[in-house]
Amino acid sequence: MAIKLPHTISFILAGAILFLVGCASATPTPFPTMVVTAVAELPSPTNIATDMVGGSEAVQEEATPDATDTAVPPQTSTPGPSPTASNTSHPSHTPTHTPSPTITPTYRPQVAPTLAETGAPTEFREGVPTPSTAVPSPVPTFETPREITNVLLLGSDTPLGSDSVRTDTMIIVSINHDKQTASMVSLPRDLYVYHPGRIMGRLNTAVNLGGIEQLQQTILYNFGIPIHYYAQIDFAGFERAVDAMGGVDVAVSCRLQDWRLISPELDPQDEDNWHQFALEPGIHHMDGNTALWYARSRLSTSDFDRGRRQQQLLHAMLNQGVDLNLIAQAPTLWNTYKDVVETDIDIGRLLQFAALAPAVRQNGVQHLYLVRGTESWTTPDGASVRLPIWEGEGNFAETFTRLYRPPALNRATRPPITVQIVNASGNPDMALLAADNLAWYGFIPAISDDAPEVIPTTRLEYFRDNFKDSYDWLISWIFGRRRSQIEQVAEPGVTYEYRVTLGQDYNPCLNQFLQPQEFLPESGE
Repeated sequence: MAIKLPHTISFILAGAILFLVGCASATPTPFPTMVVTAVAELPSPTNIATDMVGGSEAVQEEATPDATDTAVPPQTSTPGPSPTASNTSHPSHTPTHTPSPTITPTYRPQVAPTLAETGAPTEFREGVPTPSTAVPSPVPTFETPREITNVLLLGSDTPLGSDSVRTDTMIIVSINHDKQTASMVSLPRDLYVYHPGRIMGRLNTAVNLGGIEQLQQTILYNFGIPIHYYAQIDFAGFERAVDAMGGVDVAVSCRLQDWRLISPELDPQDEDNWHQFALEPGIHHMDGNTALWYARSRLSTSDFDRGRRQQQLLHAMLNQGVDLNLIAQAPTLWNTYKDVVETDIDIGRLLQFAALAPAVRQNGVQHLYLVRGTESWTTPDGASVRLPIWEGEGNFAETFTRLYRPPALNRATRPPITVQIVNASGNPDMALLAADNLAWYGFIPAISDDAPEVIPTTRLEYFRDNFKDSYDWLISWIFGRRRSQIEQVAEPGVTYEYRVTLGQDYNPCLNQFLQPQEFLPESGE
């Protein structure tokens, strides 16, 4: 049975609990506050996927974590304000603290769906054969360990309850309860797949064919991933949630320009009500309407980049929601408001996810995208779609296999790699954007307070005896350097592994979907 949650906290809770991208300290922290994320566990740099991104919390230089840092349990209280004249009139009074009871959630057993017997399809796409003139066979179902929970997060550009629902945002979140990590993969809406027992068509049409169960069966048939739970919200609810939080701060690393309504209340059918709107690289405080535009824009980019921006916004919203202490209010909010998010997650499971969130934030969230595992195809009726590829390098199987693996560049299994950022670019926003990029891939950034003279070229320095397990191939790619351009320096007392000095040439806009070793190869120097 589906349950609905409130518009003021709906997307916050959906993002916080389902994505598990962090329960930060109850004390608000300045931007950037990002979740710990990491690259996928890989045997060698040459096998790095183009669908890999991640994120991490920026720290002050003097607070660089020790290599033995481990996950920290959530604090049970937040220090109060310093005494003032209004609160010290009874100095002899000592308040009695009554510990809050520990909630032990109970929840329905987790049941993995199985592929239904569909028999022969009732029709093809309005009588049109599939690309191979036959219905594709179901892919093998990935063996899902007992400690894994898969949650499907859906966003729709039509109101919930509409006769026709388009799930334009589809993200699978895989939560590992034992390792206390999470992975997520964005599913492109234009994937052309077989809807079991029905037709060939775009993935985002599955709900209209047979509801959420049909979409779950379609994902299981075509990708082999069983879905245990789902949560769905419409875009209007997303916009209201951002406004209810007072807006969110977002690191925009790449200039984005697209059409936008001059004002939200204007008629979208009147072309005179539209104008070209752009966000330049920098830190932007977004209200709900701007955040929705940022999440939906794709005319000047791609569906893959839109998926990245949607995940980026969820991170920003989660950090803001944690500062408002909404996670602790989950049981009350669950019972009080009932009008925007539809989900089949029960309250016990919701509380279980909330309890895991601090450790997941500490240990890492892995981000995956299905970029190379598709190819373009035009249907006989002229529609442009993407076909899944299950063989060859960068295929679907490779990506979905990573969904169940813990991240490699994280604090749970290895010491963190810290990077000091010295901003000599002349642009104060560049240090924050560099920190965001480093954190997105799992490094721990520490922004220096130094204000050196502007230099033309970015420099990378390394302070350890050798480059083993240093991820030099990744950090060199992030800053547009070759590995051979990293300077190995002996400097006593340095507590971080790398120092990057940003020059005027620093460009924070990365092609997140390139393989790092393809960016600036060692050959041809």
